[in-house]
Amino acid sequence: MTSVPTSDPSVGAALLPGPDTVVLAHRPLRDSTDKATLSRFGDPVWHLGPGLLDDQLCPVSENWPRLMPDSLREGFTTCAWVALNTNWPAQLRPGLIDEQPEVLTIHKWIMSMSPFAAWLDTRGFTRLCDVSSRDLGLYKSHVLALTNSTEDKRRLLHAVRVVWGYRDTLPDEHRLPHRRPWGAASADDLVGVKRVQSRYNKTPRIDPVTMDALLAWALRMVEDFGPDIRDAAREARLLLDGRHPATLAARDRFSSGSLKGRLAVYVAELHRAGRGLPGTKRRERHGGRLGVDHQHIARMVASTGPHVKPYDGLLLSMAEDYGLELESDAYFLGPITGSFQGAPWRDRPIGVREVNQLVRYLTAACFIVICYLSGMRSGEVLQLRRGCLREDEYGGLVLVGRRSKGSDHDPDPDPEETEERAWAVVGAVAPVVRILESLSDAELLFPPSRQRTTTVRSRRKQSKPSGTMNDDIREFMGWVNAQFSGRDDPAIPPDPTKDIHAARFRRTLAYFVVRRPGGLAAAQAQYGHIRAKVTLGYAGDADTSWMEDLALEELEMVSEQVDEDLRALDDGEHVSGPSAQEYRHRVRKSAAVFTGRVVIHADNAQRLLSSKHPDIHHGRGMTCVWRYETAGCREEREAAGVDVHGPDEPLCRTACVNLAYTDRDIEDKKRELTRHEAAAADPLSPRPLREREAAKAARARAVIAAHELGRHGSSRQKQAGKERLDGAQTS
Repeated sequence: MTSVPTSDPSVGAALLPGPDTVVLAHRPLRDSTDKATLSRFGDPVWHLGPGLLDDQLCPVSENWPRLMPDSLREGFTTCAWVALNTNWPAQLRPGLIDEQPEVLTIHKWIMSMSPFAAWLDTRGFTRLCDVSSRDLGLYKSHVLALTNSTEDKRRLLHAVRVVWGYRDTLPDEHRLPHRRPWGAASADDLVGVKRVQSRYNKTPRIDPVTMDALLAWALRMVEDFGPDIRDAAREARLLLDGRHPATLAARDRFSSGSLKGRLAVYVAELHRAGRGLPGTKRRERHGGRLGVDHQHIARMVASTGPHVKPYDGLLLSMAEDYGLELESDAYFLGPITGSFQGAPWRDRPIGVREVNQLVRYLTAACFIVICYLSGMRSGEVLQLRRGCLREDEYGGLVLVGRRSKGSDHDPDPDPEETEERAWAVVGAVAPVVRILESLSDAELLFPPSRQRTTTVRSRRKQSKPSGTMNDDIREFMGWVNAQFSGRDDPAIPPDPTKDIHAARFRRTLAYFVVRRPGGLAAAQAQYGHIRAKVTLGYAGDADTSWMEDLALEELEMVSEQVDEDLRALDDGEHVSGPSAQEYRHRVRKSAAVFTGRVVIHADNAQRLLSSKHPDIHHGRGMTCVWRYETAGCREEREAAGVDVHGPDEPLCRTACVNLAYTDRDIEDKKRELTRHEAAAADPLSPRPLREREAAKAARARAVIAAHELGRHGSSRQKQAGKERLDGAQTS
């Protein structure tokens, strides 16, 4: 990150630009920026891409002749320059730590200023200082009367407030009236939008059923189908470059002879190989129908597409004689080694044109796995580079990348401060990174294109844009559902809330690690392990926003759990085990705390959890009423040097006095007992395994028996008490 050396970016008229002033004079710039090419204030078009520090962001520009009328352009360009090169004005400063607004934020402001400038121009204004408060009131009425959405109207009104907010830094002729436009009401209030202000992440999580299926199919795509797609992509590059063994052999074989004879030989070989005639869909202007793939056939007979094209009729006639179908692609790349449900995952080789699409789907699957199982922001994943997968000093896996710069707009960054950060990841991420590195020689794991390496974005070393990746994710889901869905159910069920996009993965992971700490993601990645890694970060560098997401998810889970537990107790649920009495006490005590609480800030959630958490943890066939002093699972962890703050179900001891068993747990125990009894009776199982399963069955049987005995004893005690009470009333 670099910045053009200029004067201090403080508020004041001394900073006002001249025609040759650099537009991004007081902003950090991308490392690859050529300062000689930076836009100047007097240029008709301002290119703001150098000020976008994250690789996945698309460059933006301002075409002033299209945006603003000539008479008002100077006022709006001056306001835009000041916004780009100074800190937030006091009138607009949000509750954030930003020193400068985002470049994309200013771009959106300018887009929304354009209608305001056009409205002023139609009324004969040539200077902003001539606009009165009454005129601004008329503009508000004009905006509110539009048929646009309320969000569009809000942006249009807020843009006027932005021009007003920078008035103290502008010359007199570019200043709006001193009074705040439309009083103290917010832009939301002006358009009738009611919002609950909260720092909490409002991004909706992905439905668990959808997320489970999406992750499973993403991992299957990488592990089962990925090697075939990668090899086909390599083969396709050789084919297009003329270095494929088949094209080299064709040159040697068909060094002489008529083209007609070569085509006859080729069609006969297709017949013997059981393949169809390679075809391709024509462009819409040529009818959009399926036609012969001249280019591929030309490669196979050592010719060129224009030479093969006149033989269309002959090729189709020969194909008909052999009984060959005209296929939709040149299905040539293979072999297929991956499988699905015990059979090859496709029944023919991969098509020459199809392979690029499959590479996109594979790349999207890789992104899903990395983004979801690492807890990284989508922009941080898209900026990962070759060689990012490493081992830390303890042998754990980390991804070394660039922290998402987001709002980090320090005009004078510390040159000694590194931009790199390491994220601890689980083992399932490693093969994903390796296959991405094997797909191309690009520096970025997610380049804008793996086929076109001379695009503008590639020259600027920018990654695939976030929006494009979101499109690829949705197309991947559609492809999976089209290819592998059952008769009635889709392979990946749709999310009931909205379309899947990358920003939702991080929020969803917080939900899963809280709700399913002992559950297994596909490929045996434990959510509990992910929680420890992502929460602790690397070298103690915890991600605070991730911690806030966890706190809110945990608070929501605890509130729901307390409500469910209380309702079950009120309905007569029986609880047994050494901590049964403590369980009942904590549930009833906690119900008063969590009922009716409204929490909109993450720090409030953390305080409430730390002081009022009932520390009741429901597991498989058991409930832990956690007490540190009596926990049977803590000794092994403490011996390993692990801090103990709660239960660890895999280390649970049946003799632990923290245990309680609800009726819901006993239903799980009964299913568990059935499995253990079946395994203990399996004659094909080794004797030690049968004995171990028999011991587990005996323990489960004892828990069930004790629970049922306690239920009957409790019923008899209640009946005896009722009889004594009735007798006393009679006497």
